[in-house]
Amino acid sequence: MPDSEPGSYALIVGADTYADGALGRLRSPTHDGRELTEVLANPEIGGFATQQLFNRPAHEVAEEIEGFFADRKRDDLLVLHLSCHGVKDESGRLYFAMPTTKLDRLAATGLSAAFVNEQIDRSRSQKIVLLLDCCYSA
Repeated sequence: MPDSEPGSYALIVGADTYADGALGRLRSPTHDGRELTEVLANPEIGGFATQQLFNRPAHEVAEEIEGFFADRKRDDLLVLHLSCHGVKDESGRLYFAMPTTKLDRLAATGLSAAFVNEQIDRSRSQKIVLLLDCCYSA
């Protein structure tokens, strides 16, 4: 299959509600995510192919992130936006909290920043933008 023109792709992830009571509700991740999607998708502004994931469990978000960065071309422009709580474990490792994240089981229920970095490193794209809008918690 011949290479097509480079594309512009955006994955917008937001979490504003949490089952763990220690993680307070955030006011704007889904609203801001929808607004950002509208701007990026507008053909007169960005013309991005966009995908939104709001208030989904970490394992679903991780699967979508892995797929988002896979099978891309070198010149594709990729934007990953994460709007949620950011939480560090006892060792200082960063996780992004999703609705089902449990602070006492962070490694199993949070979205690891190391995982996100690994997916970025594996991507063939050389044009990657990571936007983090995270409220530090815990």
